[in-house]
Amino acid sequence: MATETIEVKIPKELLIGIEKEKLVGEIKFFMAMRLYEMKVLSLGKAAELAGKDKEEFMRVLSEHGIDVIRYSKEELEEEIKFLKEIK
Repeated sequence: MATETIEVKIPKELLIGIEKEKLVGEIKFFMAMRLYEMKVLSLGKAAELAGKDKEEFMRVLSEHGIDVIRYSKEELEEEIKFLKEIK
């Protein structure tokens, strides 16, 4: 995958005691969760940005209260109808 560098300036006093590499990882992780939540990235792309496999990323999304499975109202109604029919 091609990459691009983005520069973010943070005041040094806010970074006291924080490892830069760990901070970069956390920023990417939370950005991935937010972009997934906003429907900007697919689950796979967001997991890739976060540096996680899909299963781990789905678990973390759930822990943060972010819906992993998304149904539109129509899709949900269709699914319920189907389940009632096979019951």
